[in-house]
Amino acid sequence: MSRRAPSAFERRGMRLALLVALASLLVIVASVVAIMLAIGGSDLDCLGADSGSSAGGAAPSRTARRDIPPDRLRLYQAAGRRYRIDWAFLASIGAQECDHGMCRGDNGYGCAGPMQIAMRRGSPCSPSTSELTEWERWGVDADGDGDKDVNDPADAIFGAARVLRFSKDAPATGGSYAEYREAACRYYGACADGVANYADQVMARAVAYGFHGDGSPAGARPDRSDVQPELVSGGCSQGGETPPVGGVDLGPVVRARAPRRLAPLPASVIAPGFGPSISCDARIVGNVVALMRRYKQRVTACQESGHAASGEHPIGAGLDIVPADGDWTNTMRLARAAGWKESCAASGVAPACARAPFRGVFYNGYPSHGDPAHCSYPCPPHLHLSWNTSASPGGPENAPRTSYFPPSWIDVFGPERDNG
Repeated sequence: MSRRAPSAFERRGMRLALLVALASLLVIVASVVAIMLAIGGSDLDCLGADSGSSAGGAAPSRTARRDIPPDRLRLYQAAGRRYRIDWAFLASIGAQECDHGMCRGDNGYGCAGPMQIAMRRGSPCSPSTSELTEWERWGVDADGDGDKDVNDPADAIFGAARVLRFSKDAPATGGSYAEYREAACRYYGACADGVANYADQVMARAVAYGFHGDGSPAGARPDRSDVQPELVSGGCSQGGETPPVGGVDLGPVVRARAPRRLAPLPASVIAPGFGPSISCDARIVGNVVALMRRYKQRVTACQESGHAASGEHPIGAGLDIVPADGDWTNTMRLARAAGWKESCAASGVAPACARAPFRGVFYNGYPSHGDPAHCSYPCPPHLHLSWNTSASPGGPENAPRTSYFPPSWIDVFGPERDNG
């Protein structure tokens, strides 16, 4: 029996069906590209590059490539580049929490998702009913689908990177083994308990994945033959929106030249009994507010006379700080994050004892500064931070002053720190 030729009507229907199928395929492709662009910004090659850039950590070892699903590995690396955290450490947290799986829904303790981030108020993971949970504060819509979902791998991994960097004080890429181990302890809430030797397990796995920060245990670093050669992809974003002057643990650093004026601090970050208003150079106000909130501190002085005439107080770039709740442990955390070390505390200045953008960190061991155990009456206990400026000691505009002078430039944390 011969086959009947399709009618004109049928041919039009077939063409329409083909066009519909092609359009659907294009929508799918466009969606995938949009998701990848949302994760990597304009650096699509950076997300797809199977390498560890200098901003995100070393290249993955064969162990990492064997243990981590390829799509998940790319997310860990992309988040590492975006938030300047070692991707191998971030991936090890993901393995420890959910074995690179999904772990959807509340775990019964108020944490959820692939990175087990606190998301339910009044739960063991987030005991307060009034304060924001880690997910509410640091969660992000990383894949650009319009939904900030703790159960979505991209959102969860990028959110966990923010939690670790901005809430748990994980160091920037290149930080030491000890610094990352401390961040693992803070992420879990303990270094170890009856359930897991959490921090040591995380760090051992991170090393196996390719982490090689200073202080890694002898014999723990993977044989370099186990690490795949790094593929360099030109133009990859290193994180931050402004060309950095230097990279530090608290975020990218930029040189700000405007606005050259004073601006008041919000009352919420001023210590009770000080004020009624305190002003700083406008270029550091965002930094001050972010640091005070993050480390639970309050300001007692910024721009004012009566301090060292050649220092940063007269120019609005010096800050005196006390804990908001009387807990000097948090003040020490801020001091250490800013670069303070006991070995150089008597000088307190960069580069040994202050990290950019700070010129000086004056605390325990520096005369007339420190916590109550190191600074008692008539010395008022406090931490002092000085931002590096063109008018700081050693700078081209330095001179004794008793009134405000706007420096030509001030090193500050860039937009990512201020928005964090």
